[in-house]
Amino acid sequence: MKFRMHILEDASQLSELAQEFLRRAGRWERPTRFELPIELWQVQDHAGRLVPASMDLIIRCEGFEQRFGGLRYQVRRSWVVCGERYETARGWEYDHFGARTRAWQDRRRGGWYFEWTGERVSKPCRDLIHTDGSLGTDVDGGSPYLRVAPSIPHLIESHALTDSVAAWRAWPANSIPVSAIALLDGLAEVPEASWGSSRWRLSGDVAVMDHDTWGRTNPQRLTYVWSHGEAGHRQVQAVLNGCGADDRPPHGADQRRSAVTECGFGSGLGQGQGDGETPASHR
Repeated sequence: MKFRMHILEDASQLSELAQEFLRRAGRWERPTRFELPIELWQVQDHAGRLVPASMDLIIRCEGFEQRFGGLRYQVRRSWVVCGERYETARGWEYDHFGARTRAWQDRRRGGWYFEWTGERVSKPCRDLIHTDGSLGTDVDGGSPYLRVAPSIPHLIESHALTDSVAAWRAWPANSIPVSAIALLDGLAEVPEASWGSSRWRLSGDVAVMDHDTWGRTNPQRLTYVWSHGEAGHRQVQAVLNGCGADDRPPHGADQRRSAVTECGFGSGLGQGQGDGETPASHR
């Protein structure tokens, strides 16, 4: 396979914001290697039989290792629940599991997908990479592949934005109705960090991110808003003041449930917030 430079050596395909994020937060550790020639890697087909890994699966896994293997960083994020501001930083690790890496056939979409470390947090789901280049999850550790991001660069771009607005003022989830977002001046979509289930919009003073949750019983679209500087704060507050009572977000436990998702905040991959986080005001 043709040699590819590691993302920390050549991040030119990313935006300036994402490049700066990797320069500041990214580091490299020795990646996990296959203890045997990767051509001997065996995986289970859809019938559960051990078979040699297909060439497209080998190419995707080798390409991931060469381009991203050993990459580490932390993503800062902030949000508000029931009037309390929360902050956290979660680590991401870009590694497969060597010869223990499991892979599965995608009977619905075609191709294969394999597991990787992803977000370092206790979670019921696996982070997965498909041979078509997309990222996904199995939701509960046993469900079919669910595509949640089109590529690793998209994921890194979303992480860079999440991190960059972490110090801004966070507003309660869904506090501004979707119909009122258009009233915020100057918002432009950030295509390199957006896709069907997750979208970032940004101006000089305001950032908006909306994404789908993965809940089986109550899937929904959540909207998060951050503002920067007095001009940004005033703009968001003015839109909030113009919302009717019926448009206000839920309160108490209902608001907490709306802001907490199983595995999906910002990037859509394993970035859920748990109830055990500590409010910034209580630290």
